[in-house]
Amino acid sequence: MTREQVLTTLRAHEQQLRDAGIEGLALFGSSARGDQRPDSDVDLLAIFDATRRLSVLDVVGLQLRIADLLGVKVDLTEEGSLKPRVQKRVQAEVVRAF
Repeated sequence: MTREQVLTTLRAHEQQLRDAGIEGLALFGSSARGDQRPDSDVDLLAIFDATRRLSVLDVVGLQLRIADLLGVKVDLTEEGSLKPRVQKRVQAEVVRAF
């Protein structure tokens, strides 16, 4: 799935994802760089609504919902959970969906 296909799909479902507790969503990794393979997963960085207090099960449910929308495996990571060393690399390649 190309970067544009991922972004178009996520943006088309933005309101649904916001209603589920995602304030912001960005693409990173191979799909953001454009060097994904047919078997690549999609790496997403999420900002969750702090007032919602999502549980781990809620986040896993969101990950599965997004995977269903995209038709590929998804790795959903909370923006604040990245280690500083990794965060620098991710921020350099991030592409905001919303």
